[in-house]
Amino acid sequence: MRLKKCFQTLAISCMAFLPLNAFASDELITGRGLPETYTEVTAQKTTSGSTLIFSDSPEMVYRNGVLYRDTVSGDVRIFFHHVNAMETNKKLAVILSNEQMRPVKYSVANNSIGNAGWHYLKVGKETQQKYFSGVHNKTEGNLGFGNNTELLTGRGYVLEPAQLLVGTIDLHTDRPVQVSVIMCDEKTDLDLYNEYAPVQPMDEHPLRGTFDDADWNYTVSAPLNTDNNKVYMLELASEEQGFARGKDGTTGKDAVNYGNYGIVYSVNFTISGNKPAAMYLNPLGGLFAGYGVLKKAGEEKILPLPQDKVAIGDSYDDLLKLGVLEPGTYSFIWSPPGASNLPVRLYWMQDGSL
Repeated sequence: MRLKKCFQTLAISCMAFLPLNAFASDELITGRGLPETYTEVTAQKTTSGSTLIFSDSPEMVYRNGVLYRDTVSGDVRIFFHHVNAMETNKKLAVILSNEQMRPVKYSVANNSIGNAGWHYLKVGKETQQKYFSGVHNKTEGNLGFGNNTELLTGRGYVLEPAQLLVGTIDLHTDRPVQVSVIMCDEKTDLDLYNEYAPVQPMDEHPLRGTFDDADWNYTVSAPLNTDNNKVYMLELASEEQGFARGKDGTTGKDAVNYGNYGIVYSVNFTISGNKPAAMYLNPLGGLFAGYGVLKKAGEEKILPLPQDKVAIGDSYDDLLKLGVLEPGTYSFIWSPPGASNLPVRLYWMQDGSL
């Protein structure tokens, strides 16, 4: 993710919607500065969920080979982000392999692959739209000893020079299975190449690894009452909040997910008081283009971040209005988008105070 270097210096119609009076179309406020006075909320953090396979280094792929590989089982989320930096078309593939005698049952609940492209922010945003849409064709199968299956298209995805492909895949396996992300020539036999392909070293940005508990839940401790023009803030995906830590399956070395790409956040909060509260997102690190979901009492709405253009964050004080919220309990679900900058801040304040 070329734009993330700052760290180191949905078919919508099938979803239930929040009532229209509980949600406003997004509005971008910029050039007015960020709130100078606010209360940083206290939130209880818990982690659970899938094992994350994260493949993003080398981001710019200059030679064929294995980009990441590890053996996992149970609930697994695969997040990959790679650019074909070679001069000819190449094939990117995500391969499951059974290296054990007993057969493996697997099922894919969510296979969200964007269209390859040269506009990196747009590619990352499109992938998130598919992931959070809630409409997915589930597939399942069996792998006998020594057998493989390719998860993107069944035969890999062909990238033209300089194209990026981003994907998020949720699957379950009943036994250990090897996951390999590889780049190879367009007409290469994937099964054969997967056996002898060399493992590529990371680039200067160590962004790959295997991480437990890829769902991070933040529950704001006290209700948010904005009646007296009080402003509340929560910062996410920052070094201060902490990054996921795991292991590099190709080297056995410690790994850190700078940016928590592939981690799915759920921010749970309650709005109290008598006056509607406005909720804003500020991409503190720079350009940001993604999707999220806002839930209340079993109803939900998918949120383009932003709606009327690809990205926000041209200015440090960009504030994207996510909604006007009546009193009640909500969850905001999102994940750091591929190619976007982090961290982000969430603000809650009385509607109309900006």
